[in-house]
Amino acid sequence: MGILYISLSVGCSLTIAHFLKVAEQSKSRVLNVLCINYLVAACISFFITDDPLVNVPELPPQVLILAIFLGVVFIANLFLYSASLNKIGMGISIAAMRMSLVIPIAVSIFIYGESIAGIKYFGIVLVFISLYLLLPKLKVNQSKVSVDFIFPILLFVMTGIADTSLKVFESEFAGILSEYTFLGMIFFSSFVLGMMVLAYKKELSFSRKEILNGIIIGVANLYSSFFLILALHEIFGSLVFSITNVANVILGALIGFVVWKDKLSTKQKAGLILALTSILILI
Repeated sequence: MGILYISLSVGCSLTIAHFLKVAEQSKSRVLNVLCINYLVAACISFFITDDPLVNVPELPPQVLILAIFLGVVFIANLFLYSASLNKIGMGISIAAMRMSLVIPIAVSIFIYGESIAGIKYFGIVLVFISLYLLLPKLKVNQSKVSVDFIFPILLFVMTGIADTSLKVFESEFAGILSEYTFLGMIFFSSFVLGMMVLAYKKELSFSRKEILNGIIIGVANLYSSFFLILALHEIFGSLVFSITNVANVILGALIGFVVWKDKLSTKQKAGLILALTSILILI
């Protein structure tokens, strides 16, 4: 069942990427789409869970803090991801996100005391080399400096933090509350934060297109994380993250090339190949 959960998680992740790209291309307001997405994901989570929601305030403060922290990380990372898909393409964006598995691996080694084979250290070095190769060329003109090169770096760091936090939940708190309740808390935190920003910007209105895209992304967003947590119950975390990342990089690059006509430089193609190599070494 572990491989099935991984496959379903990958399918949901690619759905998110595709419809975020659709939202950007259709000139939808991305933050509005993300707010609908997180509202839908939170409602489904709380509807399905078997946990009594009245007990949520009685949970250990560590769980509540982790959920709120992840809520901030999730919406910030997804907003950044959407911009990156539009600026530097699907293949590079997904590759940068998926190489972030070195962060949960590092946490496993230095915090949880797990050991890894020597070859995996070489894989970690390759991750950083490939990340450098994937960076878009820094463009300078008379008026401004392009900051497109920063997208892969930020995606790498923030996705690694998010994945590591899910692993912390699975290891430390899975016996306290269900996956649906925890994810619902994260998504609701993201929704509240997003709505606060929209209220500040006075953009609390939603088009039908934004609502539709938000619903689709919301369902995919929930089940991408849910199936990932289920896979972590069945298979070692290092294997789950590695297989998931390889599949997302390969299929994401393929969809970007075939559907969205993404263009890569020779340097970035080499980086993509090296990224796949590094992830395979880390399996």
